[in-house]
Amino acid sequence: MTPLARFRRLALLAASTTVITGGVLLPTSAFAAPATPPAAAAAAVADAATRWTQSTDDPSGVTAELPGDVQVQKDTVNGFQARTYQVGTDYGVIGFVVYDAPRGGGQWDLKGSLKNALDNYNKDSRSADDRLTSHDVRESTTDGGQPVLDAALSAGDGTAGHTRFIDLGDHLVQIEVLGTKDAQKTMDADYRQSLSSLQLPSGTTTRSS
Repeated sequence: MTPLARFRRLALLAASTTVITGGVLLPTSAFAAPATPPAAAAAAVADAATRWTQSTDDPSGVTAELPGDVQVQKDTVNGFQARTYQVGTDYGVIGFVVYDAPRGGGQWDLKGSLKNALDNYNKDSRSADDRLTSHDVRESTTDGGQPVLDAALSAGDGTAGHTRFIDLGDHLVQIEVLGTKDAQKTMDADYRQSLSSLQLPSGTTTRSS
């Protein structure tokens, strides 16, 4: 499976999470990963080492920088919208996703989002080696008090990464990097830089590591 396809499996996990207010459950099957990455992915890989691009999600105001040409994917399921901003890299893929809550907002289940992410990623696993697991799970808040959940990711086949969820009420933000352990240093540095660039609509910030 390609890095972009893996990212889609993991990044669009929160489409299956429950928003506490309203109790709405969205199906994971609506966000099937593409069989092959778009042709633009090759260009994104070439650009990744040379320049960073700022992307702003207009509906939410969330802004972050990513290392290359950003591909944007929009999805709608049962009236819920999600927008994925991603860049292919030499080690895999990095990006962020913004999910819209039902009208009136609510509280997002961050631990449930992480669990659903892993369940969705692992549903087609053929062996224990390619099953992704989380560790070093940590809860915190932004300086504005919004809940944050961080986790490191790994699998026996050498896949590694990080993910962060931020509950903004009207929106759920997920930042993620996925790649291979042999490029861990570069992957970690890109993830920290992307987190450092993150701007939330409230003007609040989160730590970069």
